[in-house]
Amino acid sequence: MLNQGEILTLNDNKKYSVVFTTSFNNKNYVYLIEQDDYTNTMFCEYDNNNGLEEVSNPTIIEELLKLFTQS
Repeated sequence: MLNQGEILTLNDNKKYSVVFTTSFNNKNYVYLIEQDDYTNTMFCEYDNNNGLEEVSNPTIIEELLKLFTQS
């Protein structure tokens, strides 16, 4: 699992901060913010085999946002 505060460099060669981590429906998720452009954010599903995959499902994003605001 990734940890809050970690810095990641993704395939776009941009650095992102891990701002929030959670488990939802038996899957691990992270909320990332780009270091140089704070308007560039994303939720990603994370596992040790496939790495990060950006979440595009609006229902899952809505649930993750609820968890984020409660933390």
